[in-house]
Amino acid sequence: MIEIISGITTALVVIILIPLLSKHISARLIAATILCSMAFIYVGFSLKDNTVSSVVLEVLMAVAFYCIAIIGYSKNNYLIAIGIALHGTWDLFHHNGLLVKTDIPDYWPLYCSVTDFVWGAYFFLVFKRQKKQNKLNPVLKLEL
Repeated sequence: MIEIISGITTALVVIILIPLLSKHISARLIAATILCSMAFIYVGFSLKDNTVSSVVLEVLMAVAFYCIAIIGYSKNNYLIAIGIALHGTWDLFHHNGLLVKTDIPDYWPLYCSVTDFVWGAYFFLVFKRQKKQNKLNPVLKLEL
């Protein structure tokens, strides 16, 4: 239960900070950066006492999420939000070694998946609002 509460709290703290950060950088860049960095956390976990195949799997998945972030940033913001939510699914695959056997802290998959799902939903709504605002005022392209 503490993992869920901590994940929601972490997600909400970042969400509260995003409007402040958005004065300097776009929400799109923040979301892409979050997706890129979260993808490589499992690489770090895999480097500690795991098999080479676990390291390779985690690196390949991190690169896949990195590519989703880059393509989403340059082509379609929604891909970034979807990528963040997909990472939440990847977290659940690690929960109790469900599908992925990389040795990671027991609390991490549930904590991270909750955080990812909240962030994915938040950024999806932000990008939806941005698209709507851009349609209403095509001259002023907002970068949220």
